[in-house]
Amino acid sequence: MNIQMQVGGLLISLLLLYFYSRHETVGLYTEKLFRRALYVTIVCLILDILSIVLIVNSAFFPLWVVELECKAYLVSLISNGYTALIYACSDIYHREQTDRYAFVLGIGTILWGMLIFALPISIFSEDHVVYTYGPACIATYAGALALLLGTLFIITKNRKRMLLKRRKAIMSWLGMWIIAAMIQFFNSSILLVGFASVMGMVILFFELENPETNLDRKTGLFNRYAFDDFMEQRYREEKDCCVIELLLKDRQSKEMKADQLESAIYEVSRFLRGASEGKIFKTDDREFVLVFSEHAALRSTFGKIENRFRKSWLSNDIDEEGIYMQPYYLVVPSKKIAQNVDELIETLRFFKTHRMDSPENRVFVLDEENVTKKREREQILAELKAAMDEERVEVYFQPIYSVTDGCFTAAEALVRIRKENGDILSPGLFIPIAEETGLISRLGEIVFARTCRFMKENDIRKYGLEYIEVNLSVIQCESKNLADNYIEIIDRYQIDPKLINLEITESASVVMKNILLNNMQALISHGISFSLDDFGNGQSNLNYIVDMPVKIIKFDRNMTKAYFESEKARFVLQATMNMIHEMNLKVVAEGVETAEQLMEFQKIGIDYIQGFYFAKPLKQAEFLKFIKEHNMQK
Repeated sequence: MNIQMQVGGLLISLLLLYFYSRHETVGLYTEKLFRRALYVTIVCLILDILSIVLIVNSAFFPLWVVELECKAYLVSLISNGYTALIYACSDIYHREQTDRYAFVLGIGTILWGMLIFALPISIFSEDHVVYTYGPACIATYAGALALLLGTLFIITKNRKRMLLKRRKAIMSWLGMWIIAAMIQFFNSSILLVGFASVMGMVILFFELENPETNLDRKTGLFNRYAFDDFMEQRYREEKDCCVIELLLKDRQSKEMKADQLESAIYEVSRFLRGASEGKIFKTDDREFVLVFSEHAALRSTFGKIENRFRKSWLSNDIDEEGIYMQPYYLVVPSKKIAQNVDELIETLRFFKTHRMDSPENRVFVLDEENVTKKREREQILAELKAAMDEERVEVYFQPIYSVTDGCFTAAEALVRIRKENGDILSPGLFIPIAEETGLISRLGEIVFARTCRFMKENDIRKYGLEYIEVNLSVIQCESKNLADNYIEIIDRYQIDPKLINLEITESASVVMKNILLNNMQALISHGISFSLDDFGNGQSNLNYIVDMPVKIIKFDRNMTKAYFESEKARFVLQATMNMIHEMNLKVVAEGVETAEQLMEFQKIGIDYIQGFYFAKPLKQAEFLKFIKEHNMQK
């Protein structure tokens, strides 16, 4: 009966070893420790079976041989406890620290094993029931119990540092072992410890160490989870490496069937398996990550990949041309550019999104400079979010001069962020990030509300101002709720809508243009006017002026600058201005900085002038003081 359970456990262990050895492993330290624990378990079971056989047939062997083998089995039980403790440590401590613990505990385990060999042992064999007892067995139980309790203590103390799944699996393994040991301690005829160890290994295999969980099923390459674990180990061991993330784009997506593309990706996977001198991970449908220990291996593999991708894929299966794939590369010269694996993965994701859409950026190197810029971006984003939450968003105003009236009749509201240290964050830094992240909608509403509050608290008409311009971003224009939100803010502050002019920019999206038109009609019917901003920035379209119900066209500062530098630009600006005037629209020239520019634009008939010649954007109190001083002198 006893030997049947041990034989069954041995067969299960050998099956585990077979299935585990069928697949390539990533090379994780936990994989090495699991394999070691599995070997120790198999040896333990073999010694257990052999001890039973020798005890049953003790008449044919010298007593010292039987006792020696039985003691060897007892020592193997201690070794099993030792491997469990080291396996648990691997998920808590760095590799070097775990190795130090393994060395110290290994010495202790060897010394305890020597003690077991030195102590006497007694053997019981009667009616097919065999077991050992005596001082050697007691020492074994004491040593195993110490190792198990030590493992439980380490896991409990460092539970927050362990993955929940790993902690539960190891605790289940230990729990089964402890229960089996207690049963066997109080009833020596029931030999459960060896079999319980096998069941623990089964739990670890299916919960944590099954190699198939680290494989992509379609290609057999390592998957995203394996990459995360592998790089996590690299960081914990402080071993440097270099990385290539390879992204594939086919040139025939519209004509290609899904199964053809899948076959091409599989062929690429087979090629990479043979060409790469590093670890290969398939992290997405068309993404591969290659990790190398040395730069020479990266350069060699990169050259092979570039040469192969000049040719087609599946050329024998489809036609002579086959499928041509366009590779894009993110190259990480050193993992040191990121502080941990999470930052590395996030950095790869960020630059993949922001760099890979441009054909000229087929190869992008993530060096310290680029990563520093990304970190600065994250700091700005954090500053922007905090500023909106903590009411550190300020509105400055830049006066707009009316040539006809000879005074300042309008102003443009411009957003500024006040940092915690009191400095002003430049709009050129946070506006692009706000647009990219979608925060521009919330920021725009804050600016509009602050502008309305300013107009409510200060009767701007008494200063000679007719309206204030507020910018709308392209993202805001895509919102179907734009008109309702802005009308609600106007009503909240009880502002005359005629005092507000909203600046829009051009958009290539037909759908968005229709949404914008609907918003504009709703706001115009409420009394708000519109102007077209940044005309002349390189994306201008005269049809946009015709289609959009705007009253004012603002010439971009670049157009203003070009007017004084190029004869062609002067002709274009004058011709455009004449067309705009014939449509009964007004023109604002931005970026005017000198008296000569002012006089020239006055002469050719520009309606409004805006620029540093008069004033930079001013704080609210300074703006009111400026307007009062200049308009009251009129």
